[in-house]
Amino acid sequence: MAHQPARYTESIGLKVTAEQYETLRRLADSYSKPIAEWCRDTLVATAGQRRPSPVEIGLLAEVTATQAIVIDLLCAFGKDGKVTTQRAQEIVDTAHEHKYTEAAELLRLAQSQASKLRLGGAAHSERREKGGRRE
Repeated sequence: MAHQPARYTESIGLKVTAEQYETLRRLADSYSKPIAEWCRDTLVATAGQRRPSPVEIGLLAEVTATQAIVIDLLCAFGKDGKVTTQRAQEIVDTAHEHKYTEAAELLRLAQSQASKLRLGGAAHSERREKGGRRE
């Protein structure tokens, strides 16, 4: 049974600057897709993503802070052979001060990588269905 291509019946239009268009075109080219197809795939994939809950963000922030604390304490101990109470407190305070910023950055990177994997996987399966050639 042959795979029937999707029939798109609705349209969405938007204006972008020349610079934005070039950025989008380069991204589409990197996936070997026409710009409209890449934009559609990216928009649909992005719209389907759920946002992390406050609890998930909080947990990631705590894990991030704990990791920073452990690494910084190990580095301080390895460098000086000891860690003062004051230095340990500074390390903990710094980690907690930056934990939400770092958690947000990790989530942004994870979403970006997940989108690349989803889009790359979709392109790979489409090429496989078409016999490995781009149409």
